[in-house]
Amino acid sequence: MRRIHKEQQLLFIKRSIIYFVGLVGSMAAFIPTFRMIKTGFVESGFIQFFSLLFSDLNIVMAHWQNFSLALLESLPVMNIIVFAIVIVVFLESLKFLAKEMELVFHQRKLINN
Repeated sequence: MRRIHKEQQLLFIKRSIIYFVGLVGSMAAFIPTFRMIKTGFVESGFIQFFSLLFSDLNIVMAHWQNFSLALLESLPVMNIIVFAIVIVVFLESLKFLAKEMELVFHQRKLINN
Protein backbone atom coordinates (compact mmCIF):
# COMPACT_ATOMS: atom_id res chain seq x y z
CA MET A 1 0.00 0.00 0.00
CA ARG A 2 2.87 2.34 0.79
CA ARG A 3 4.41 1.68 -2.61
CA ILE A 4 1.10 2.42 -4.35
CA HIS A 5 0.76 5.61 -2.31
CA LYS A 6 4.31 6.66 -3.19
CA GLU A 7 3.65 5.95 -6.89
CA GLN A 8 0.51 8.10 -6.74
CA GLN A 9 2.45 10.90 -5.08
CA LEU A 10 5.21 10.63 -7.69
CA LEU A 11 2.68 10.72 -10.51
CA PHE A 12 1.02 13.75 -8.90
CA ILE A 13 4.36 15.54 -8.60
CA LYS A 14 5.27 14.78 -12.23
CA ARG A 15 1.93 16.04 -13.53
CA SER A 16 2.13 19.12 -11.33
CA ILE A 17 5.61 19.93 -12.61
CA ILE A 18 4.49 19.53 -16.23
CA TYR A 19 1.48 21.78 -15.75
CA PHE A 20 3.53 24.30 -13.75
CA VAL A 21 6.08 24.47 -16.57
CA GLY A 22 3.18 24.92 -19.02
CA LEU A 23 1.78 27.72 -16.86
CA VAL A 24 5.12 29.52 -16.57
CA GLY A 25 5.91 28.97 -20.25
CA SER A 26 2.58 30.35 -21.37
CA MET A 27 2.99 33.34 -19.08
CA ALA A 28 6.42 33.96 -20.57
CA ALA A 29 5.05 33.57 -24.11
CA PHE A 30 2.11 35.90 -23.52
CA ILE A 31 3.96 39.20 -24.05
CA PRO A 32 5.85 38.15 -27.22
CA THR A 33 2.73 36.64 -28.79
CA PHE A 34 0.70 39.72 -27.88
CA ARG A 35 3.31 41.89 -29.56
CA MET A 36 3.29 39.53 -32.54
CA ILE A 37 -0.48 39.80 -32.93
CA LYS A 38 -0.34 43.57 -32.52
CA THR A 39 2.36 43.81 -35.21
CA GLY A 40 0.37 41.47 -37.44
CA PHE A 41 -2.69 43.70 -37.27
CA VAL A 42 -0.64 46.79 -38.08
CA GLU A 43 1.38 45.23 -40.92
CA SER A 44 -1.60 43.58 -42.61
CA GLY A 45 -3.58 46.81 -42.82
CA PHE A 46 -6.46 45.38 -40.80
CA ILE A 47 -6.59 48.46 -38.58
CA GLN A 48 -6.88 50.79 -41.58
CA PHE A 49 -9.68 48.70 -43.06
CA PHE A 50 -11.45 48.49 -39.71
CA SER A 51 -11.19 52.26 -39.16
CA LEU A 52 -13.21 52.76 -42.35
CA LEU A 53 -16.24 51.56 -40.41
CA PHE A 54 -16.06 54.69 -38.31
CA SER A 55 -14.91 57.21 -40.90
CA ASP A 56 -16.81 56.19 -44.07
CA LEU A 57 -19.73 54.07 -42.94
CA ASN A 58 -21.88 54.95 -45.97
CA ILE A 59 -19.27 53.71 -48.42
CA VAL A 60 -18.69 50.57 -46.34
CA MET A 61 -22.42 49.82 -46.29
CA ALA A 62 -22.65 50.33 -50.04
CA HIS A 63 -19.80 47.86 -50.65
CA TRP A 64 -20.19 45.67 -47.57
CA GLN A 65 -19.43 42.39 -49.34
CA ASN A 66 -16.11 43.58 -50.78
CA PHE A 67 -15.32 45.31 -47.51
CA SER A 68 -15.94 42.20 -45.44
CA LEU A 69 -13.77 40.10 -47.77
CA ALA A 70 -10.95 42.66 -47.59
CA LEU A 71 -11.27 42.71 -43.83
CA LEU A 72 -11.09 38.91 -43.61
CA GLU A 73 -8.16 38.71 -46.01
CA SER A 74 -6.16 41.19 -43.97
CA LEU A 75 -6.81 39.34 -40.71
CA PRO A 76 -3.55 37.86 -39.31
CA VAL A 77 -4.97 34.38 -38.71
CA MET A 78 -1.74 32.59 -37.77
CA ASN A 79 -0.90 35.21 -35.15
CA ILE A 80 -4.39 34.89 -33.69
CA ILE A 81 -4.08 31.09 -33.56
CA VAL A 82 -0.71 31.22 -31.79
CA PHE A 83 -2.06 33.75 -29.28
CA ALA A 84 -5.16 31.62 -28.68
CA ILE A 85 -2.99 28.53 -28.08
CA VAL A 86 -0.95 30.41 -25.48
CA ILE A 87 -4.14 31.54 -23.72
CA VAL A 88 -5.64 28.01 -23.77
CA VAL A 89 -2.43 26.45 -22.38
CA PHE A 90 -2.35 29.07 -19.62
CA LEU A 91 -5.99 28.54 -18.65
CA GLU A 92 -5.81 24.73 -18.78
CA SER A 93 -2.63 24.67 -16.69
CA LEU A 94 -4.15 27.05 -14.18
CA LYS A 95 -7.33 24.96 -13.99
CA PHE A 96 -5.40 21.73 -13.45
CA LEU A 97 -3.12 23.21 -10.80
CA ALA A 98 -6.05 24.78 -8.94
CA LYS A 99 -7.94 21.49 -8.96
CA GLU A 100 -4.92 19.50 -7.80
CA MET A 101 -4.08 21.98 -5.05
CA GLU A 102 -7.69 21.80 -3.86
CA LEU A 103 -7.39 18.00 -3.63
CA VAL A 104 -4.09 18.25 -1.74
CA PHE A 105 -5.46 20.71 0.80
CA HIS A 106 -8.67 18.70 1.17
CA GLN A 107 -6.68 15.50 1.83
CA ARG A 108 -4.54 17.30 4.42
CA LYS A 109 -7.66 18.49 6.23
CA LEU A 110 -8.97 14.92 6.31
CA ILE A 111 -5.63 13.63 7.63
CA ASN A 112 -5.37 16.35 10.31
CA ASN A 113 -8.94 15.81 11.53
